[in-house]
Amino acid sequence: MLLLVCVQSFAGYFIEQSYDEAPAKDSLASFSFGGELELVYYLSSIHLGILLSGEYRFHKHHSADLFAVALFSGDYFELGADWRFFFRGSREDDFLRLGVSFVSFERYDKSYFPPRITLGYGRDITFFKNASFLCRIELDASYIMGRALVDHKENDFFGREAHFTAALNIGFYLF
Repeated sequence: MLLLVCVQSFAGYFIEQSYDEAPAKDSLASFSFGGELELVYYLSSIHLGILLSGEYRFHKHHSADLFAVALFSGDYFELGADWRFFFRGSREDDFLRLGVSFVSFERYDKSYFPPRITLGYGRDITFFKNASFLCRIELDASYIMGRALVDHKENDFFGREAHFTAALNIGFYLF
C-alpha cells in the first residue's frame, strides 16, 4: 500500500480516477531515467542482467541516452550510448534504437574492452494518461567487434565464441 501511495504522489495522478475522465496531456519531458531487466541470449543460453539509463529527449522524434549494463552472472559489463528515433513523437510511441557501446570481459585471464553495435526496436507504454512514468519493452540484436565472448572449459580443447547477441529488455522509467 505504501508503494502505491508513493507512486501516486510521484506520478501526480490518482489511480482511482477513471481513465476516460482524466484530462490528457502529452508533455514530453526532456530527461528521464530508469532501469531495465535484460534477458540476453548468446552461447546457446539466456543470461539475466540489469540496465541503468539516463535519457535526454532533445526533439519530439529523437533522444540520446547513456547506459550501463551488468549481467548477474558476471560474464561482462557494458557502457554505451544510444540514439532513438520515435515514430509519432508522443510519449507512448514505437522507436528504433541504434547504440554503440564497449563491453568489458575476461578471456583466458586477460581483460578486453571491444566495441559493440546494437540495433533495436521497442515501445514506450504509459498506463495512465498523466503519469510521470512509463514502461519500455525492447528487442535488440548486437554485434561485438574484435574479440568475442567465449565459453571455454578448462578440460576442453575447443571453445565456443559469440559475436552476436539478442536481448529482450523490460524497463521502468521516470520523467
